[in-house]
Amino acid sequence: MLHEIHPLNEEEIRLIEDGALGSILAQSIKKQGQITSPAAPFAAPAESYPAVDRKPYSKALSCRDCVFFDIETTGLSADTAFLFLIGYICYEENSWNRHQLCIHLVQEEKALLSSFFEAIKKAQCLIHFNGNTFDIPFVQKRAAANGLFPPFDRLISIDLYQRFRALRKILNLPKMNQSFLEKYSGWEREDHLSGKEVVSVFWRYAASNTFPTNEASLSAGNSEYSRRKICPDTDAPASFGTEQLLLRHNRDDLLGMVQILRFESYHMLFAGHIRIDKTETIQVSDPDTCEYECMQLSFSTIQPLPHSLILTKPIHESHAASKITLSADGQTGKLTIPVFSGTLRYYLHDYKNYYYLPLEHQVIHKSIASYVAKEYRIPAKPDTCFIERSGCFLPLPNVPSSSDAIAFLKERPLFQENYENKDFYIEYTNELEEQEEMITSYARILLTYIAQR
Repeated sequence: MLHEIHPLNEEEIRLIEDGALGSILAQSIKKQGQITSPAAPFAAPAESYPAVDRKPYSKALSCRDCVFFDIETTGLSADTAFLFLIGYICYEENSWNRHQLCIHLVQEEKALLSSFFEAIKKAQCLIHFNGNTFDIPFVQKRAAANGLFPPFDRLISIDLYQRFRALRKILNLPKMNQSFLEKYSGWEREDHLSGKEVVSVFWRYAASNTFPTNEASLSAGNSEYSRRKICPDTDAPASFGTEQLLLRHNRDDLLGMVQILRFESYHMLFAGHIRIDKTETIQVSDPDTCEYECMQLSFSTIQPLPHSLILTKPIHESHAASKITLSADGQTGKLTIPVFSGTLRYYLHDYKNYYYLPLEHQVIHKSIASYVAKEYRIPAKPDTCFIERSGCFLPLPNVPSSSDAIAFLKERPLFQENYENKDFYIEYTNELEEQEEMITSYARILLTYIAQR
């Protein structure tokens, strides 16, 4: 069995450790538990992760507790195919290393799996791309066929495909395969073999029944690939080209997963991980609605975005100027929100404690109703118990309850055009602009709304 070890470069280490993976870990601990045991069929729900059903995980889970892994097989069915290459990236001995375990005989599969299981026995999390559907079930089935039990039942499973596929509609991406996401992240792989071609190369490689000894096998002239281990029983001269192709394909799959961690910056943006830098009122020209007033929030993001984006979403379409615009590039962005000027109503919930005065179009509390003649007042109803306010207002989208939404709406009146119209607004005041916490909460609500495609 061939075992190659290569250290990651500084950029790859930075991508793993700079915060994106930490965000993924935090969300995954909330949403999912462990990989199912070999005794039970693995089946991840279409839109979610397996539920937590075993031990809780530490909130201090580190990226260094994670292992990225990818497998190469002779076919798609674990009933008729076997594993010939397992690649994984892990933190060990104070450094991040990429390992590749490769065999050429099915008789060596048990040793291959045993080596991998031994390598991940201290890990707490497995990271993969579409592994919930293919890699993990395949490994489980091949382990069972070899009388082995993978240590998956204690691990968190993070499928980057499942993590990022919700972004497809938001970003209008044509596809979500790994190679496309790598390109979108600005990274080009060297390998361009299809899965079918990899299998064909493997059978040519297996036919040689040998391993190369050339130290520069995978990346000639590149000092990054400086260490390799070759087990004594397979250290023999042989077919350099086919092994190079197999290892390079697996290498790019592993490093590609590291590269597409950049996509987490979009999730962090839409989750509201921003800092408001500036709030201002601007005039916007629109061919359909002429010129109208907007509030513009300029902000900074924690992580740089792989691609710039401009998203527009309608809101409160009863008004001509009824769209929110998000534009972002690198680590800066802007939210542009239309301002409504006019008169709106705040409806009181405890209407039974009020009288409505039809001639004056207002309500008074029952405690002071004795000062108004009975013929000029009637019991208020839900649609007549309101207070009118003239001024400038900002649209409030309908989003799921969250800590930001609850904090923002607490003791803050919501205004409507009328009782039947459920489009809500908040008053646009100097106080709102000056309270950083409040304006940040409002921005987060808007970002959540924009992400609902």
